[in-house]
Amino acid sequence: MMDQKPDNKTNQALYEAWLSCSPSLSLQARQRLKNEYPDTADFFERFPSASRELISKKAYEELASLREKGLHKIKEALDRSVIAVAIPGDECFPEQLLSIEDAPALLFYRGLLQKTEPRAIAMVGSRRETRYGREQAFKIARELAEHGVTVVSGLARGIDTAAHLGALEAGGRTIAILGSGIKNIYPKENEALAEKIIQSGGALVSEFAPMAEPLAYHFPIRNRLISGFSQGVLLIEAREKSGTLITVGHALMQSREVFALPGPVDAPGSVVPNRMIRDGARLVTCAMDLLEDMGWAKREESVQTSFLPPDLTNEERRLYDALCHEPLPFTELMEAAGMTAAELNVLLTGLEMKDLIETLPGRVFKAKTR
Repeated sequence: MMDQKPDNKTNQALYEAWLSCSPSLSLQARQRLKNEYPDTADFFERFPSASRELISKKAYEELASLREKGLHKIKEALDRSVIAVAIPGDECFPEQLLSIEDAPALLFYRGLLQKTEPRAIAMVGSRRETRYGREQAFKIARELAEHGVTVVSGLARGIDTAAHLGALEAGGRTIAILGSGIKNIYPKENEALAEKIIQSGGALVSEFAPMAEPLAYHFPIRNRLISGFSQGVLLIEAREKSGTLITVGHALMQSREVFALPGPVDAPGSVVPNRMIRDGARLVTCAMDLLEDMGWAKREESVQTSFLPPDLTNEERRLYDALCHEPLPFTELMEAAGMTAAELNVLLTGLEMKDLIETLPGRVFKAKTR
């Protein structure tokens, strides 16, 4: 039954993987085992029958079967799938996770996992994103990556996907925290994206067994890791009762900075971000807002907006910031801002009168910087 033991550190990780590879062993049941049997290696070796009272019959049978096969079988399966394991104390285990409540006992991962992520921002939002939310998530993630920020998200449809793609577009690092197993990518259409994240120097991370299903209760559990990996969380879009709010709640409990992107007041996906800004979340209209608030922007990078007059409205500032990145035609500005032609004309005229923008041929507008 028992196999030859690897070195102590590898062996300890495999003991933890043994517990994680039981699909029926919930995190609560695992914690009960930990409380009663703090040394997982000793528990594996003795596997006392009294542990039946702490976990379900099915979980006990799964652990017994895995134990009978031996740790070497677990290691061989992980090696075949190029999946590594990290536990607290390992050189690659993210130290920012050690201080959070319910810190993971183990992480399965593919790609590059690092002990420190000096600049990491989680970007989260709705799976039912709008064009505005998707484009803003992509743009902000791209700009953050250009400034050396690691973009963390959950590989879900919508905003998560846009954030990962934006970071990759800039050749940056992005980490996907999964609510399923690493060998069971969810959603399936993001399998190619997951591989690109790995090949680009990022990582796929999960505390669930490699073949774990994307069960509904997994996602609230994994959300604490999305915020835990980061120094701040940026909410792009979220509807009322969105699961994304769980990540924001974890961020607040973990003393992470919370940011939100404002949106049209009549858009369902902007209700929550707008309310969060009113309640004290930091307003973000571009990556530079976030970089400055985090203290990550170089002084010279902020000079161009220092001359802006203080009486600009929020709408004027948003429009000016959008044009700082690239010239845009009138129709694209109208769609991005969610305004009517008449409303946009008023704002553009005001910015031109203040000598902040200029009109190029074809009704293309460009910000003037100094």
